[in-house]
Amino acid sequence: MKNCRLYRAEEAQELLLKTVVYLEDKPGQLHAFASLLAEKGANITYFYYNRSENPNRVLLEATGPDKEGFKEICQVLEKEGLLDPPSSESALELSVLSPENVLKIQAHLPHRPGELARLAGLCRDYRANVIYMTYDENLSPTTVTVALATSAPQEVDDLLKALNRVGYCYSCVYEGASQSEVDEIIGLNLAERFFLRLKKLLGTEDLEQLRKVVLSSQRLCTSLTRFSQQAGRNLAAGQVFTNILAFAASARAYTGDRFSYRRLPPLPLGRVLFHLFRLPVGGNICLLEAPEEIVMIDGSYGIYYEDVKRMLRENDLEPERITRIYLSHADADHAGLSGYFAREFSTRVYLHPEARGVLEHENRAWGTNSPLLELNHYYTVLVNSFTGFAVPQNWEPLRAARRGELGGFLVIDDFTVGDLTFLVLESKGGHVRDQVFFASPEAGIIFTADYLLWVDSLRLEEKEFLNLPRFMMTSTNAVSSLFRQEMEELKDLVLALDEKLAAKKRGMIVVPGHGDYYPSRLLHPARK
Repeated sequence: MKNCRLYRAEEAQELLLKTVVYLEDKPGQLHAFASLLAEKGANITYFYYNRSENPNRVLLEATGPDKEGFKEICQVLEKEGLLDPPSSESALELSVLSPENVLKIQAHLPHRPGELARLAGLCRDYRANVIYMTYDENLSPTTVTVALATSAPQEVDDLLKALNRVGYCYSCVYEGASQSEVDEIIGLNLAERFFLRLKKLLGTEDLEQLRKVVLSSQRLCTSLTRFSQQAGRNLAAGQVFTNILAFAASARAYTGDRFSYRRLPPLPLGRVLFHLFRLPVGGNICLLEAPEEIVMIDGSYGIYYEDVKRMLRENDLEPERITRIYLSHADADHAGLSGYFAREFSTRVYLHPEARGVLEHENRAWGTNSPLLELNHYYTVLVNSFTGFAVPQNWEPLRAARRGELGGFLVIDDFTVGDLTFLVLESKGGHVRDQVFFASPEAGIIFTADYLLWVDSLRLEEKEFLNLPRFMMTSTNAVSSLFRQEMEELKDLVLALDEKLAAKKRGMIVVPGHGDYYPSRLLHPARK
């Protein structure tokens, strides 16, 4: 019989059956299987099931004197399709949502047919799903170790009381009330371990939001592993989940008492004073302070909102004076806290019109033909959830009307702050489609967001953090070749503007979205 092997047991007249069985991962399946063995007089001598390794596979050895009985068992298993693994890998189900729902015991059973079925039936009656079970006659003929997951914490207590009533002798290895670390709980699948770590990390009981994050993570994992295989690389699902957790932990590690920032020296630009604040991770916050108002250029993650307000007040910059926020694009590390300012202070927020599709579809690559479109969607959902992204309800689109060119980039709008005029330059879509740059050639300053970063000014932890999105999307750019082209064109533009200012013994200042601002001569090796 396929996948069933019969042997003559040594030192006895009994037959030994060895097989691998594939059961559905739900309560009652083990009871039905063990009952079939008991009906035919088979006595289990070895049993191993670990849901964290494989949610369906059971390794089994059983003895019995009747060859015909074993044949009947195998025939039933084959008819039910239990001797073949599932044709395709099923999605990891989220059935364990709290450590309190898990119980692990060592139970002492009489060494005779039907005892495992009896225990499994009790588990079924209390809707407990076996997530781990091991028994080896050679190690201990009367001891079975089993981990169970119930649908509610109270059912753990009810099951223990039932075990006592029936008269089982057992010892608790783990009971959910002890709140052990997730790694100590055996039998959890990868998605459940991720869910429980995420729940602790985010400090939330919003199970539906957590489910959404886990679903996006699973889909990102599936897409990324498939993409990597097509590229000839081997990527394990565990690596993807680990990097997602690392991103979430890093993004949220520096709020409240752990929040810190670095303020670069303010720069006077006519009647306007320019300020730049570097936050722990995420994008820079840039402010243009005029006598009558403050204008923000980009903002960082939404989770920093309360910390940013405190930071501003510490530096004599009242957040209620921020009347406008101009965003280079809708990524969470640049736009995440804008919605909070709009909600509390009625701050007006401006974005490229293409950002509407990005925000509505939760996909930073929306509107492009990028092969990474799917990965970008799952990543956008995750990063927005982890970093508290708040979309402003009534943001205003930039005019997006062609008003000439500057260095090969379309000028689509402009705005004034104090006595300065800023041109809004439209990106060609290398990074994301809704990207713009802000430049004041007269004042000698340009805001380049994720272009022209001064890499040497980034701390090691910032570099590592910026690499995590690349791992989860393979690239942060919608069209990498176009991004590189834009980088060169933007560099040429900055150097050309710098040449014009040189006659006035001035120069351009480049303000990227990450790291320090710097003089444009650093872009030209001959002038460093």
